[in-house]
Amino acid sequence: MAPKAILIRLTAVALGLVLGGLVGEISVRVYASFHEHTRRVLLHADPLAVLISAHGEFGYRPRPNSVFRYGNGTSATTNSMGYRGPVVRTPKPSGTFRIILLGESTTHGWGVMDDETIDAHLRSRLRERYPDRSVDVVNLAFDGYDSRQLLERYRSDGMRLEPDLIIVNAGINDVRNTRFKDLADPDPRTLIWEGVLQRLRKEQARGGPEVWTRMKHYSYLARLLAVARQYLTVSHRPNTPREQLTPNLEAADIFERNLNRIAALASQANIPVIFSTPPSSLSFRYKPDATSTISYWVVDAATTQHLRDELASRMQRVVANERSQCHQVAYIPHRLSAEMFLDDAHLTSSGNRQMALDFVDAIAPYMEARFRPPRLKVEHGVSC
Repeated sequence: MAPKAILIRLTAVALGLVLGGLVGEISVRVYASFHEHTRRVLLHADPLAVLISAHGEFGYRPRPNSVFRYGNGTSATTNSMGYRGPVVRTPKPSGTFRIILLGESTTHGWGVMDDETIDAHLRSRLRERYPDRSVDVVNLAFDGYDSRQLLERYRSDGMRLEPDLIIVNAGINDVRNTRFKDLADPDPRTLIWEGVLQRLRKEQARGGPEVWTRMKHYSYLARLLAVARQYLTVSHRPNTPREQLTPNLEAADIFERNLNRIAALASQANIPVIFSTPPSSLSFRYKPDATSTISYWVVDAATTQHLRDELASRMQRVVANERSQCHQVAYIPHRLSAEMFLDDAHLTSSGNRQMALDFVDAIAPYMEARFRPPRLKVEHGVSC
């Protein structure tokens, strides 16, 4: 065959591949635009599109100046310091009372806009109650965090912000960790972004993303291989009978241990801590045997609620132990009506407003005392 004819055929094949690729790329993008689950799976297959960054040896946080879009049409915006809400000054100005929120997606504000979160309502309520005082509320909570991530976020970001008060609102995602046997402390299996984080850390160590990583960033087709691998892995997992899914309470032990670690760091700096259990609608919006594919549901609604109650009990035990040592801690439960829930744990703007009101009442003694040394009193037989 003449060289000219070979060149024409190769050109035709190349054009065919390019056109086929374009058609495939457009088809996948159109399909994903109509299917939220597919869009999220394809997003997770692109490390450069996932709006998180690894920090430390065991942790992640949102990237600064990012927008996280939720399926119900709402979005969360991170500022230049990498958290939701207004930027605060560092070092902290004299006379400013600064509050740090540590928590999960319920505290971060999953499913509501930036002006409808717990911290937004808290800033508003505190301005009303203390118009002559300078108060900062910093929301260091994030979607998917468990107690270990709260500890890491406080160590890496919270401590340098010089808080005067810490609010720890947690007890949902650590239920997810009861699925794992022989838990280490910490355990990479508890990180929902572990696969992405491993790749990000490796590429950071090499000085930047690989060519294949960049291809997956720009092409949905390039991500299909990772998606197919994920589905094949899931399909080959043995199905465990429901009655054999016995939750592992080592996760509750680690939850309690991490709360103790946060309390110890705060106590060393003479910072009060308000512990709080996120409200749950499992007992009145779901049947006991209801199931879900959400990772923090274990077995069924009744089992999941039982585990949430166990974590709440562990949190109250931490508070009792801290108070016995005369440390400044408190525990705040919440009772919300059904219309304040978006689902089993995440809240509407009105639910977040009620949470903020609960916290304002708990914060008041610390605001008014401004850390004056407490008067001598006797509580439970211990002089404090």
